[in-house]
Amino acid sequence: MGRFEIFSYSQNNMCGIFGCIAEEAADKVLEGLSKLEYRGYDSAGVAALFSDHRGPVKTERTTGYVADLVSKANNRFTGSMIAIGHTRWATHGRVTETNAHPHSSSDGAITMVHNGIIENASELLEDVEKLGYETKSETDSEVIVHLLDHELKTGPQNSSILDAFDRTIKKLRGSWAIAVIMTGLDGILIARNGAPLIVGRGHKCICISSDVQPFQSLCSEVSYLSDGDVFLLRAGEIHSLPESHTPHFQPIEGEFHDAESGIYPHLMLKEIHDQPVSLSNVLGGRISPGGSRASLDLDLTREQILNLDRINFVACGTAFHAAQLGVHYIREHTDLTCEAFRASEFPANRVCHENTLTIGISQSGETKDTLDALQMAKKSGSHISSFCNVIGSTIARFAGNGVYLHAGPEYSVASTKVFTNMVAAVVMFALMISNKPARERRKMVQEMRKLPQKISTQLLELDEHIDGALSQLDGEKKPIFIGRGVSAIMAEEGALKMMEETYIPCISFPAGELKHGPIALVEEGTPVIAIAPTDKHLSSMESSIRECKSRGATIIMISDKEGGISHLADFFIPLEKAEFDLSPFCTAVPLQLLAYKLAVKLGLNVDRPRNLAKSVTVS
Repeated sequence: MGRFEIFSYSQNNMCGIFGCIAEEAADKVLEGLSKLEYRGYDSAGVAALFSDHRGPVKTERTTGYVADLVSKANNRFTGSMIAIGHTRWATHGRVTETNAHPHSSSDGAITMVHNGIIENASELLEDVEKLGYETKSETDSEVIVHLLDHELKTGPQNSSILDAFDRTIKKLRGSWAIAVIMTGLDGILIARNGAPLIVGRGHKCICISSDVQPFQSLCSEVSYLSDGDVFLLRAGEIHSLPESHTPHFQPIEGEFHDAESGIYPHLMLKEIHDQPVSLSNVLGGRISPGGSRASLDLDLTREQILNLDRINFVACGTAFHAAQLGVHYIREHTDLTCEAFRASEFPANRVCHENTLTIGISQSGETKDTLDALQMAKKSGSHISSFCNVIGSTIARFAGNGVYLHAGPEYSVASTKVFTNMVAAVVMFALMISNKPARERRKMVQEMRKLPQKISTQLLELDEHIDGALSQLDGEKKPIFIGRGVSAIMAEEGALKMMEETYIPCISFPAGELKHGPIALVEEGTPVIAIAPTDKHLSSMESSIRECKSRGATIIMISDKEGGISHLADFFIPLEKAEFDLSPFCTAVPLQLLAYKLAVKLGLNVDRPRNLAKSVTVS
């Protein structure tokens, strides 16, 4: 009992689910899981039934990566016709094989995978233990399979398997995407509430997945499940309860590619180098060469937005830093009240009403905290919109017309190119509603159009400068990131990237705050990463840097090639100059490379940092 009592249901998690009804279903599931591994890579498992559906469910689980699962399975699933699989990011229970999904009933006849959090797991565990069931794992998920087993054995006569599954689901509180197979059933039971689950349909196969990307070689059309949906999938048909939504299939949107690093040693480095192209993609068609505004597909017109009382951004992690930059640009270009909130702390009842706009920013479009914030905003009467990278994602569909980021798939856990495109989106939004004179806006548009080339130039020139700075970054001294204005926000982003990739505790402060306490941390040899583009804050940054140097700090300076204060640097990382406060686009690249190269130097898993997943679908 106590094991559930200590779990915090405010923790975030992310898991990947894939299932298939087709010839050699398990092979297809393993391939699908490999494309979902960015969602969690603590453990993985697969379960399958064979041609007559009468034999026992065959299951294999392991800690580690999907590749480890493939090796362990060792062709044991040849001839499978129905299969489900799971790749896990651990919250409830340690990283062990016992806690890995799938979970099975006591007799092995029922097997299940689950993404989400069952908030009343403690209560339900008491119930199933009183009924004589013995749980084997430390997870909140296992209780579901025992509840279903009980319903099937004791439920009303003439009750269908689908009805028994529905009664089980109705006992749960929390969030879930669930898939179940069982001996004697020629299909897969699925249910969704608050966690993503999609049905894909193709030639001689029907599949389920946590996102669209793994469908690319199997399915031609998809149906996005809604909260409360409970289905039984069979080959060629879908059975649903009356209260469930009728599945609506549509062609798969978006372009998907396998997670391959190509000529680069890691996906993260490839995605850093993708930024000139991905930035061109998000700008293309939205800012014209001679134009002075951006064109974005939003439900509200410019005039309607300018008549609002306020704009709220809600986001998490790296996306929150893009939101903070959005606040800066909107305040520079309009008189609107604008504020960025961490989605998990969003006070919707205080800042939302019918004359407000709330914008959610999310790479995956599945971040539960951000989705919850948007739902609260809508309930409070606010207009809502989203800036997302994944077409058809839950947030994008919930918010309606918004801005797709068009960065392409980003597989490395640390966000790089998507962050850059998020910043582009908020800048374009500011340009769309700007009150600045047309001449000034036009110059800013022209500068935006130069950014892909500037980033491309930097990528060709930065390596030796980054390598020099690495000599001062070994984990022994904790780095301090500082900046002013937009660079203070980029300091936060730089510190986050380095912590994600290297596990070194980093701190960031607006440079002006150093003398109000944080400078006590500076001692001989402390690495201070100073972001100091040539802007209106340069002279103030010079003073802050001198304060650090006088106390023995080693200054790693990120500043313009010309006209900066490079003479104060112990190690200098040159930037292409960007006008109109657009320096974040240029400073993002060296900050990403610093984190990447240090992680490589320390021998860490660059693309799969410990304890992290690409996005989180449970709050």
